[in-house]
Amino acid sequence: MRVRELDRNHDWTFGRGNANYLSGSDAIAQSIKTKLYALKGDWIFDLNSGIAWFDYLDKNPNAQQLAIDVRTEILKVSGVLEITEFDIKLDPIERHFLIQITYTDKYNDTREVEFNVTNNR
Repeated sequence: MRVRELDRNHDWTFGRGNANYLSGSDAIAQSIKTKLYALKGDWIFDLNSGIAWFDYLDKNPNAQQLAIDVRTEILKVSGVLEITEFDIKLDPIERHFLIQITYTDKYNDTREVEFNVTNNR
């Protein structure tokens, strides 16, 4: 897998030729983050891709279904072998949560991903 590197604002990087691309475990890690940022119904080529984040920012979200949706999207990323740790810290009053994931990829690299979701509507 080879993907164009994103900067901290999630924009493509340019100007460094092949150095603007990631491969191996770095490409897999970025693909996971991109999957988590994807909003369901927002990509015209696959309206089922992504997570329906706004559905989970309502009062009393279904945390079990959220966990299933997040795990499913991560396991769709090419090169992810397994999720070894998974935790959601939910704050129903403030309507935000923190997702912490540890996974192993096909290069036998174990990495952690942390994703913070807030209601910024």
